[in-house]
Amino acid sequence: MMYMKKLIIWILCIIPFYGLQAQVIEGTVYDSKTKETVPGVAIYLDGTSIITTSDKDGNFRLVVNQTINSDLIFSHLSYESLVIKPPFGRLEKVFFLIEKTNVLQEIRVIAGRDLFSRESMMRVFKEQFLGMSRAGKSCVITNEEDIVLNFDQSTKMLNGYSKQPLIIENKYMAYLITFELHSFSIQYTENTLSMEHATRISFKGTSSFVDQSPYNIMFRSRRDETYLRSKQYFFLNLAANTLEDAKFKIFNRLSRIEPSQYFTIVDVPPQKTVEIIPGTNISRSHHVVRERPIYGVIRILYNSRFDSEVVFLTNRFSVDAFGNPDTIDNLIFFGNMGEQRLGDMLPRDYIHTPASRISR
Repeated sequence: MMYMKKLIIWILCIIPFYGLQAQVIEGTVYDSKTKETVPGVAIYLDGTSIITTSDKDGNFRLVVNQTINSDLIFSHLSYESLVIKPPFGRLEKVFFLIEKTNVLQEIRVIAGRDLFSRESMMRVFKEQFLGMSRAGKSCVITNEEDIVLNFDQSTKMLNGYSKQPLIIENKYMAYLITFELHSFSIQYTENTLSMEHATRISFKGTSSFVDQSPYNIMFRSRRDETYLRSKQYFFLNLAANTLEDAKFKIFNRLSRIEPSQYFTIVDVPPQKTVEIIPGTNISRSHHVVRERPIYGVIRILYNSRFDSEVVFLTNRFSVDAFGNPDTIDNLIFFGNMGEQRLGDMLPRDYIHTPASRISR
């Protein structure tokens, strides 16, 4: 009874956050060629736990409680993924999918010239895709055979992608993640898999999360611990002018600065816009980004322990109610936040509820 009481209080605490801003995205999915409806299509907001499936008549209905900076994804094994951006406020009710064509990619095999085994490349891939944290090491990819990896000696680059969506069990935080890996790459300065010679790591794709243990206090605690030092939580508090309350401190090089000295926050419901004040002296000299202007670099400390840096390649971006910037591609992270990988990621619609609110 005590556990149920805690659970009911937790649910009641969440309801005011959502308010009355719920939106509905609905429609019908068709085959673009035959014009027949397509059942069994996964429809989700990228990076979230907000997901549904088209029914036998191709119809779907997705209820979204808050506007979120995320693309709407249509995914089916027989069709090319459809991406709708942005999905909110659109009037379209009909969506067409293009059937996949089985194109065999040309693979050149030169006898005796394979530098690295698949096992070696897979080890590096999992370390840099899933991460080396406890959460990252707990992750299991159930369909590793769908991952294609190759090392290009001419460019000194490890490349990869997945033939099918990857199914990943995050056992540390009890999430089942579906990830459509479009590209993965590590750029090296030499023909090696040593991370000492890696200069750039990137992966792109879309994902959805299923909570496998929504009422377990242990998993909730692990998620909250990860969330409190995440990019998402930092930007949520930057936009709300509550960085100090959230135990974040920001620095320009070695000098601590106040957010109001460098950022202007404009409330543009349902989001907040963050602007770098023109003419501010945010350090930028020690970072070089090819063909991109740098608008500033700040250092971030969380709880005086976790050290990160963020490089701003834009001087203006919006942050939604969950702390997600609308332009994550224009933000580059180093340090603790830069080391976070898929295993450390939470759904973009994750809600942190302080323990004090569910302990009585």
